[in-house]
Amino acid sequence: MKQQSFIEDNLINRNGRIKVFLPMEVEEETVKVDCDICGETNRQVLFIKEGFPHCRCTNCGLVYVSPRLKRHLELQRHYGTGTMGEEKLTPAQAKRLKKAVAKIEPWRQLNRFLDIGPGWGWYMDAAAEAGWETWAVEVNTRALSYLKKLVSSRIMAVPAEEFESPENYFDVVRLSDVIEHLTSPRRVVERIFRSLRPGGLLELSTTNFASLSMKINGPQWMYLNGTDHIILFEPQTMNRLLMQTGFQHIQIRTRDFHLKRRLYHPEKELSPGSTILRPFRKLLDETLFLTSYGHQLLVQATKPVT
Repeated sequence: MKQQSFIEDNLINRNGRIKVFLPMEVEEETVKVDCDICGETNRQVLFIKEGFPHCRCTNCGLVYVSPRLKRHLELQRHYGTGTMGEEKLTPAQAKRLKKAVAKIEPWRQLNRFLDIGPGWGWYMDAAAEAGWETWAVEVNTRALSYLKKLVSSRIMAVPAEEFESPENYFDVVRLSDVIEHLTSPRRVVERIFRSLRPGGLLELSTTNFASLSMKINGPQWMYLNGTDHIILFEPQTMNRLLMQTGFQHIQIRTRDFHLKRRLYHPEKELSPGSTILRPFRKLLDETLFLTSYGHQLLVQATKPVT
């Protein structure tokens, strides 16, 4: 199956922050895939966006793109897996990272931390400053060139679906805004499970398809596209994936909301931080934190001790 699109330009704009769209029309080959969690072949098309059908598995409920780009992994290698983030940290961001790293301290035994898709490596750097031996799995060429400058980092320059490590090797594995980009989250989570020591921690975050933001925006929501966000989780499908791969003590909570429909040209959208919405933002955030309707899933799960 062939599909015409402006894929490469849009990806460069998202991840390389180039603000110019060049109308380079290309034909992309696509491939049909089955549910990554349960293997079910039957699916219901929910909507089509940017030419890509977004489907729901009729068995377990996972939402995913099918058909999707055949060269998805190649595009991620050149244009990014996960969130690159800003090239420089503000003092406030650095302070938040320090607090976040402090929260994983109870799991420190072997002193090894792995970040899959770390972008610029800010979290890794904060972990290294706290004394952790830090490791990374990254394929993005821009991120790799920067990560190699971090003396503290040990880099596996392979797709997350292919990373290898000794069994029971890491105390903590982090997967922040990455799992929605993967061709097989199940394969990656199985590899993470094997690499964690008994009692080790998996910490991940991803977009919540069941969020209030999604319900308000529908298919036009900014986080829905068929080029890089190809698998979309909800609390129940995330829980199912982690249970099936052997994890326990699974904690899933949600936070935040986004009314923006476009990832770029945000000046055309009503910002959640606008003066109109600001009085309601804190109350809404606190409410969403206690429900399953925040736009981001925050997940922790551990490998059984025995």
